[in-house]
Amino acid sequence: MRRLSVLFIVLLLALSQVPAVSVNGNRECYSFDSIPMLEKWYDESDDGSMDYWDQCTVSLLTISQGDPIYSWFGHSALMVTTPEGRNIAFDYGTFSFADDDFIMNFVMGRLWFLTTSFSADLEMRALEMEGRSVTKVVLPLTAEQKKAVISFLDINVQKENRTYLYHHYNDNCATRLRDIIDFTTGGDFKRWAEARSGLTFRQQASRSLSRNPLVQWLLEFLQSGRIDNEATLWDEMFLPVNLEKAVMEYYGLDSTLAAGKGGNDIPDEPDSNILFSVIAGLILCGVPALLLFLGKGRKTAWYITTGLIYVVFALMGALLFFMMVFTNHDVTWMNENILFVNPLLLVLAVFAFRRSPKFTLLSRIYLSAIAIYSIVKLIIPGILVQANLPVIIVMAMVAIPGAIGPRRQD
Repeated sequence: MRRLSVLFIVLLLALSQVPAVSVNGNRECYSFDSIPMLEKWYDESDDGSMDYWDQCTVSLLTISQGDPIYSWFGHSALMVTTPEGRNIAFDYGTFSFADDDFIMNFVMGRLWFLTTSFSADLEMRALEMEGRSVTKVVLPLTAEQKKAVISFLDINVQKENRTYLYHHYNDNCATRLRDIIDFTTGGDFKRWAEARSGLTFRQQASRSLSRNPLVQWLLEFLQSGRIDNEATLWDEMFLPVNLEKAVMEYYGLDSTLAAGKGGNDIPDEPDSNILFSVIAGLILCGVPALLLFLGKGRKTAWYITTGLIYVVFALMGALLFFMMVFTNHDVTWMNENILFVNPLLLVLAVFAFRRSPKFTLLSRIYLSAIAIYSIVKLIIPGILVQANLPVIIVMAMVAIPGAIGPRRQD
């Protein structure tokens, strides 16, 4: 039994090195990234038609949340209004589930998005029918800036230029517009925003994910401490509502309702999801505990239920391991959750299914490992930086029934 304990601890220590491993390097930078494209095509020079450009308007559109999970963060677009009265939307968030390689690209973390243009009037009517609202902020641009922005957008939507590698936090429908607006200010917008501190990426994301605590828990479980670093207002503008708010504050403007009813429906404050974690932990702990103490004839059901719970979390650990080591999902790299949600939990499941007395010992070792991790995290926060208290709560409570062990004989 002592050898088994030592082996299990050694395996945990070996697995503790996994968060530092990935077969992928840093995210690639290529010619279709936002800044290289702007540096190449943004041009405010006078082309002799400034009267026309002066009559155009460029507006920031912010769309509220939708029902599909990919629309929970809202959306951003630019709308160009021509002197002839045409409203053209330029959208950096177009993708298609029907693409041949979409599923594989999604799994491997290489999401290719398109820049598209279409009738803004038709799109706003469609959004209104979906129950989503659209707010508008008219950007106070000079004729030269309007010409540069509109010409850039026209080039960007061309087939050979419209594809880019999407990143939820660093390169999305909102950050692309943020970069364009910054170019019109000669970089002043970025300097202004970077001087203002903000929440972490995780805290900002939780504002949108809080509409479904289970989805929030799962997505936050998969994301590592890379989204817990200190951020600035510039970083926070990956969220469309933050981009709109920053633009209004920078220019001293107000937004107007362009379509739908109401405005932003994303909560102002982040949700730590602690309450859901406690409830989930109580359920996962309470069901086996109830079987354990109900009396004679329930021991087998207790072992099976506890083993199945460990199987589920072992599979989640296998998914996390795969995403950390083999995919381009850089937000999963260096994930501390792999220390206690990993494929080794299958070992505990096997001993549970076999009704082995060693299962209690292993469960106690596992619970002790979670406790040691938590203590180290509390004492030396600079080493273990990931904000994963909800995961710790659930997994600690999952381990309790096994650590107590069956005490009654059938």
